[in-house]
Amino acid sequence: MFRTVLRTPEVIKQAYLQAERGHVSTDLLDASIGQSWLRCLESGLRVGSEPELPQMASGELRHELGRNQRFLKLSSPLAERLSSNLNDCQVILASPDATILKRLGPHQDFMADVTMDPGTLMPESLAGTNAPGLCLIERKPVLVNSCEHLLYPEVTVGCVAAPLFDLHGDVLGLIDFTFAANHPRPDQFLDHANWFSAAFEHQLFLDSYRDHWILQVQALSTWSQQEPSGLLAFNEDGSLIAASSHALKTFVTTETGLVGCPVESIFGVSWGALVDHCRKYPGVLSLEKTGRQMIGRLSPPSNWRAVTSLPIRKPGKLSATDALIRSWPSELATEARRAVRALEAGMPVLLQGDTGTGKEQFAKALHTDTESAGPFVAINCAALPEGVIEGELFGYRDGAFTGARKGGYNGRFLQAQGGTLLLDEIGDMPLDLQARLLRVIQERAVTPLGGHEELPIDCRIVAASLHDLEELVDQGRFREDLYFRLAAVVVELPALHQQADLPQAVDRLWHDVCARHGSSAELDPELLEQLAGYHWPGNWRELENCLEALLVGAQPGVEYLTTADLPIRWRRKFQQHALVPARADTRLATPEQQPRNLKDLEWEHMQRTLQACNGNYSAAAKTLGVSRSTLYRRLNKEPASSPGQYKTSC
Repeated sequence: MFRTVLRTPEVIKQAYLQAERGHVSTDLLDASIGQSWLRCLESGLRVGSEPELPQMASGELRHELGRNQRFLKLSSPLAERLSSNLNDCQVILASPDATILKRLGPHQDFMADVTMDPGTLMPESLAGTNAPGLCLIERKPVLVNSCEHLLYPEVTVGCVAAPLFDLHGDVLGLIDFTFAANHPRPDQFLDHANWFSAAFEHQLFLDSYRDHWILQVQALSTWSQQEPSGLLAFNEDGSLIAASSHALKTFVTTETGLVGCPVESIFGVSWGALVDHCRKYPGVLSLEKTGRQMIGRLSPPSNWRAVTSLPIRKPGKLSATDALIRSWPSELATEARRAVRALEAGMPVLLQGDTGTGKEQFAKALHTDTESAGPFVAINCAALPEGVIEGELFGYRDGAFTGARKGGYNGRFLQAQGGTLLLDEIGDMPLDLQARLLRVIQERAVTPLGGHEELPIDCRIVAASLHDLEELVDQGRFREDLYFRLAAVVVELPALHQQADLPQAVDRLWHDVCARHGSSAELDPELLEQLAGYHWPGNWRELENCLEALLVGAQPGVEYLTTADLPIRWRRKFQQHALVPARADTRLATPEQQPRNLKDLEWEHMQRTLQACNGNYSAAAKTLGVSRSTLYRRLNKEPASSPGQYKTSC
């Protein structure tokens, strides 16, 4: 509770009238408010004087923001996240001397007559009794109701403020919640302040010890509750060097009682075993402390993963590409590495894969690995109308057509000079435009619409399509000569469910999503298992959308998310997916009872041929008389009636 006794506005009004006569009746006021009023009167501040608060000049404010850069870097993402969930207050970040640094939240009518803009100085010595100034003196969260502002009796707001400390106990800044004077539950902002203080300490600890091993730990008994996790920092030999306040609370001890202890004496497990687990399985782990089951997560130093987990580089500097293909089937990974070398040599590369498999992300990795000096430029050939795409690709001169941009437009080929151009969804490009594209690629020159001179182009070309372009060629929907020009190297991007380390991949993507939202929440192992076991027809894009919906829909401050936190549509999807194995087992037991068709038989024939070739796609494709990409795509579209024992494992 904020107050042991709640004071009504009428009681505070009596105290105010006495204060006007120079006397503070502390028995009519909350203790901290009474002490503040006494200090104000003793310093010569006049009751109800409503002084205009000092405002920093723009240059001074820039200097102040620079001085508090680290505080803002750590607190702003948390404040933005919290503010986005609150519509009845303004969230304010201030410096250790109560200077307003940042104000967040929607416009509020009750703030019309209140000056709390960035650069406003609000220490108690200038502004009298107010929450930002008072919390710095009390060194704890405080509530100041509207009528308790000694110098501003007619103010229309109340405030809750809490100081934010560094790891040594010094004030780094504060957070303030300013709300309407008639708010029915001002005490709810104490919960927000407490959550923010804990979340800020968490982020501060992670930032302060980012070059050390950090173990996040929580008792299993409080795992499903909104309890923050404790943080322990270890040096390279596994000795504890620091512990967060929540860790000390978890272990019911003091920091001096823990610092210097080896991890084995704390959890009964060797340091080498913990590090090895982190290297192989970067998810959560189970620990035990004096008979209590605990959940933990060990994170390496900021520079450790880059040094120890990068694969051995081959010629071509494949760092970005290798990061994406480490869990691909080996034959597809080989083609991916070949693509880097081909692109470096100036040859086009064709990417094929279902929607959401990450074709644009892979194209960006190719661009990075070729160390291009120019930019990465992408155009979606399916997203632009037929009459627009030509000008977007090749550019146009001033006055080339009605509505042309004044001064003309360079087009994507010229924008990508010295870099990489991604022609996404090229299978949807109109046939007549394909002929012009072929000529541009062959001649390495482009003529803008309305122009006459050819302009040389110097960019690497990556094309991408979710369609099998070879099939489109057979159907007469794609030019054969353009296909052969683009398909010097074809990379088939595997579906998400084919990733070898899917639990780790889900965990990595979860932490990417959390980083964007300033969250440190973790996934319950059962939920992680469900996410990794789902077939994800929309691949990476669908998974990312699911994780984003899970995170933004969670209550602020939740440390661990479970299946119950999923939006209902995803819970239903997972429940329906859980029924599939039973039906598949039935098919497996009695395949002869299933209706068969030509597609089923073709699929079985391809699968048997692949098995006969020991999994070699190139040899199987040659035997069948089809392209390797066609074989790969058809095998990964299993017929509904195909026997379960013939499922491809690639």
